[in-house]
Amino acid sequence: MTVETVQLPICSAWDVLRGPISPTVLDLGATDIAARHHLRVNQLDQGTLLLTDADGAARVTVRWHPYAPERPDTLSHVLPDQECLEILLDVHPGGQEAAGDLQVWLRERLRCYDPAELAQITASMPLLAGHAVPDKDLAGWAVIFRDHYVENSLAFLMALQEAGVPPQWIYALSKGDRTRNRDRVHATLLAQGCTSGLLDNTTINAPETHADDLARAMDGVDAFIDAAHEAQRPVLVIDDGGLLAQGYGRADAPRRVDAAVELTVSGLKRITAAGPLSIPVFNLARSELKTYLGYPEIADSCLRRLRELLPAVKVIGRPVLVLGYGTLGSRLANALRAQGCQVNVVDPDPLALIGAAENGHTTYRTAVDALLAMRPFLVVATTGEVDALTEEAVSLLPDEIVMAPYATKDFELLTTDPELARAAVEIPGIGRRYRLRSGAWATILGDGRSMNLFESDSIPNQGYDAYRAGTLIAAKELCAQVGTLQAGVHTELVDEIISASGLYDAYYDTYLAFTGAPARSTPARPAPLAGVAACVVGYGTVGRLHAQILTEAGAELTIVDPKHQDLPRTCQTFRHGVDDLPATVSAGVGMWSVCCPTADHLPVLRSILTHDPQARILLEKPACQGHEIDALIGLLEEHPNARIVITDQYQHARALDVVTDLISAYEPGASASHIEVTFTKDRSADIAGGRFVDRSYGVLGYEWLHMLAVLRRLIPAEVFDAYLTAHPKQAMLRAIYDPRLFVSALTEHSTLRTGDHLLHLELHSSITSSAVVLGGAPEQTAAGWRRDIRPADDRHRYLTVHAGRTRVTVHLDPVTAAGGWQLERNHHRVTVERDGDVLHDQVVEDSPLHTAIELAAGALISSRVLPPLDLGPLRRITAMAEHLRAQQPHQETTPGSDDVVPTSLKGLVSTG
Repeated sequence: MTVETVQLPICSAWDVLRGPISPTVLDLGATDIAARHHLRVNQLDQGTLLLTDADGAARVTVRWHPYAPERPDTLSHVLPDQECLEILLDVHPGGQEAAGDLQVWLRERLRCYDPAELAQITASMPLLAGHAVPDKDLAGWAVIFRDHYVENSLAFLMALQEAGVPPQWIYALSKGDRTRNRDRVHATLLAQGCTSGLLDNTTINAPETHADDLARAMDGVDAFIDAAHEAQRPVLVIDDGGLLAQGYGRADAPRRVDAAVELTVSGLKRITAAGPLSIPVFNLARSELKTYLGYPEIADSCLRRLRELLPAVKVIGRPVLVLGYGTLGSRLANALRAQGCQVNVVDPDPLALIGAAENGHTTYRTAVDALLAMRPFLVVATTGEVDALTEEAVSLLPDEIVMAPYATKDFELLTTDPELARAAVEIPGIGRRYRLRSGAWATILGDGRSMNLFESDSIPNQGYDAYRAGTLIAAKELCAQVGTLQAGVHTELVDEIISASGLYDAYYDTYLAFTGAPARSTPARPAPLAGVAACVVGYGTVGRLHAQILTEAGAELTIVDPKHQDLPRTCQTFRHGVDDLPATVSAGVGMWSVCCPTADHLPVLRSILTHDPQARILLEKPACQGHEIDALIGLLEEHPNARIVITDQYQHARALDVVTDLISAYEPGASASHIEVTFTKDRSADIAGGRFVDRSYGVLGYEWLHMLAVLRRLIPAEVFDAYLTAHPKQAMLRAIYDPRLFVSALTEHSTLRTGDHLLHLELHSSITSSAVVLGGAPEQTAAGWRRDIRPADDRHRYLTVHAGRTRVTVHLDPVTAAGGWQLERNHHRVTVERDGDVLHDQVVEDSPLHTAIELAAGALISSRVLPPLDLGPLRRITAMAEHLRAQQPHQETTPGSDDVVPTSLKGLVSTG
């Protein structure tokens, strides 16, 4: 692997360098470089070397003496083990090239962190060090790491090496910020055998004006990826989306990395703009780890750097304008208010403005509105958007305004438009002053990028210890699970992985616990819902599952159900509706889980939102009946602060991740040509007892939404969206009408276009008979299989995907195979067949419902923005039900009976 070096100019007549190096190492290095230039080294005394040519003419004189640093050059105040020298290079005629090479070598050698400094950097991040142990999954990968060149980044890269990634398979890229010791990080990485280079954010954000720089950087990345793949090493990117923005995550890319860990919100925006992903991406940017442990440290570093750059300026009590009230902006606003500032907030998002106003800040929709109403001495920007400060807003800036950017693009208008900023004066180490068109002077602190990184290391190592440890934990799990993960961005899974790792307990014990508290030898997984008061509405089959899962997650449970007499005694219960709950009970509920019959969903939601307009609600599928969709949307619009998530367990089924991976492995490059999804359950006994009777949707109201959730996982998003909105008449439907249930069985045949290929779909469901699943028995020695574990299953959920000559079949829980062989609950079978031969037979242990409920509950109680409710599948089954009802055969009512009996045709009916 070619190691990049920093190319410096040929040495001038003299140059002075300082740093830790022994005279012996200096002598050896000078001798090696002299030999390359056919020069000889003569030691004149204890502190002088003379490089001469064959005739004895002096070309370079090297002089040195001991040097005492003015202060430690690390964050942890540690001095190098080696003595420091001050070295003078005196260049004579003809010695410029040799002196230049010597200068390059010395700069890199002297700027390397000393072993004592490296040991202290590692010691300052004990959580990261605790996870820096050999990992068989990660060790086989090559890693491209792109971030700021600061000490905590160097610590992370050393931890990667401790985990087993060889240094030659680590490519580190600086993001280009002027961090204080970026040259030390670069030099140390090169000395360790890593590749180190630059991929500047400016290059990524403005490729049209930095084409050559971008091309050079990409050439290095391309060579690294090619070498890694040639060596049979998959490539993991840990980045802020810069590389994925160049297309390395797309299926049609000339070169593609194999997985990525995303570090920043701006990176998420880049990934979205780059188009559909074909690789899994772990999202650390929106993770609970960064939100709760990372961003407070970032905000603290931003405020500290601001005060450092304004030592003569009064801050307390003065008016400040904060542009953007997101994760970082909200914390900065509160921190400035804590210092006595009058904080004014601008954000185009009404929810953000509501949050800011309710926190006591003065709010405006635009910067122009704010600047017409107040005169700030300081503008703080955190949006990362070019239009954060418009031309009109610039014209209203008061004279001697100070501007603090914490995202690259906020003040870009001033730095790129010479008509707005007609004169600029560089203030070394501080920033730049601009003469505005209005005549006012404005000072932009830093270099127009993230100001907390300007000539600074930003966050303390201990402050980022947990985040770097969590990144390493996530990277290990990503490498271990990559074969079963669906392409796209994963956030909830990251939260689950980090929560289960014990990192939060270790963080608390290391930094926050009372010093006399004993350390945990085996950190327990924290209960994600500990302390949350949850109320389950409806205690039928689904309600019992929700109650069990929420209780296991630590929630304090209340159950409401007027129909059940067997409510548990282990929690608070009420045998009436939500409307009749005591006010003291309803006021204390932090999360609701609505598991009552679908027909009751909308009334229950109204009752809950009457009690609490900002309620957090977990809603079972279907969200409502078809004719109630508009009413549901209207109810949500009336309560914009309510947080609602619909559970969708098969969006989280690991067995479906395995399908994608197996198709790629056995039919690389092939697209699915045929997908069959069958979900059946014999509900005859329930229906006879008056339970689970859905006359609005018929069979569509039982399993069809689950089938659509499975289908969503298997086809491109845009194809699925088009399918949902297509008229049902475009499909061939074969329905069995039933006098009690409207439609009791339905088979759909549809043909979709995916790119240049046609995909045939076959979906089948029945609620009056279960499918008979045929196929070969598993190997009797296969793990997990036993005979007759339980009575015969009356429910079958399976799917097959055909691609090329290969068929992948998934039997979802409960699983029964030929010969009476069964798997325990929450175990699923995945097989691969070609030409009648079984090529792969795998059992996947997973509880999609547990995952769906825990992740949905975690999203509800978090502060992150929720996506709007996805009602597309519900609209689809509503349209299908209306179409089937319109096609229903002629019916007559039998005298004395309420049942409707079709007289012309009862049984199989085809439409479409």
